[in-house]
Amino acid sequence: MKPPSTTQWTGIWLSFLTGVVAAIAVTKASPALLAMKQELQLTVVHIGWIMSSVAVATVLLGVFAGSLSRRVGPKKVLQVALALIFIASSFGLVIESSSQLLASRIIEGIGIIFISVSAPTLISHLSKPSDMGLSMGVWALWMPVGSVLVFLLSPAILAYSSWHWLWASSAIVALPLILLSNKIPTLTLQTATQKNQQPTTFIKTGSITLALIFMSFTGIFFSFITFLPAYLVSHYGLSSSDAIFITSILPMCIIPGNLISGYLIHRGFSPSQLMATPAALLTIIISLLFHLDYTSGFGLLLLGIFGVFLGMIPTAIFAQAPRMAAKPIDIGRVMGIIITGQGLGILLSPPLAGYLIGEQQQWGNLHPLLVTFALLIILLIRPLKKYQC
Repeated sequence: MKPPSTTQWTGIWLSFLTGVVAAIAVTKASPALLAMKQELQLTVVHIGWIMSSVAVATVLLGVFAGSLSRRVGPKKVLQVALALIFIASSFGLVIESSSQLLASRIIEGIGIIFISVSAPTLISHLSKPSDMGLSMGVWALWMPVGSVLVFLLSPAILAYSSWHWLWASSAIVALPLILLSNKIPTLTLQTATQKNQQPTTFIKTGSITLALIFMSFTGIFFSFITFLPAYLVSHYGLSSSDAIFITSILPMCIIPGNLISGYLIHRGFSPSQLMATPAALLTIIISLLFHLDYTSGFGLLLLGIFGVFLGMIPTAIFAQAPRMAAKPIDIGRVMGIIITGQGLGILLSPPLAGYLIGEQQQWGNLHPLLVTFALLIILLIRPLKKYQC
């Protein structure tokens, strides 16, 4: 399949919206867990595991999802994913135990990994090469946009109904996308003529290195945002709704970071520059957040700056990902490897953060974990540079 001569933005935006559905499914756990903690008698560690359990499917099925996208086409995988999220999230209306919650979460996770792989694969094929930075900048918005929607709307949902409706919110958003997904172009990836070809060896392409960078990024984001509402409630005595609203500042500020990174890549900056530089600046900002005495206004400013620099990293990851493939048809499989790294970050970081914080709520223990993730990104950039083009 040759790269398109024009960028098909309608398909790109619809693919992006399916990502927003997946992001809502992932992020809704953070505000919902504040409400369900007493009802289901959850500990801090339980909260971490429920937040991260959605990533079990990502870790186990990431490479499979990439291969499936290659065989049947990313559009079909995307449609199956939306159906899975709709079914699992709808079950949230009748959940009565933590075991049911985990089961629903894991099924949602299968849909999320399918979207995480197939949507950027679609976007990479629908974008002409010169627009790749911009189109992947759009895709990178999926998680912050979904997160902002969750954190802005969840106080109203929790005030007028229950956490069950918040849990079912991703099903409500998925339903119209199931219908609209037919408008996404169907790609012909020449799988019929290439079924018997030997698979590309991805270990030598740098895909695993990029997966580890993605793991570090998600490790920072999810270990921080999962417990930020609880921290604001316990440390500053805020109400749950105020804490959730303030937490929305982080994903809200990730959005301009995504866009700035996409624009800079479009203007000729290398993706590796836009991973390493923000990661270095994050180590400073994280240290200031945890160790500097500051007013509430300055704290919000630091949180916003933290979000902007953090948001530059995933755009660079997605812009670099298609360059890892030996040929266009292999983009889905490469994406599967890279998204597996994302799943590892989501799976491991919230429970680890919960363990470090503990029931005594030692919030400062998060500092070394976040800095370690940021430093790991910087260290991994060097072996990635030879794949720049």
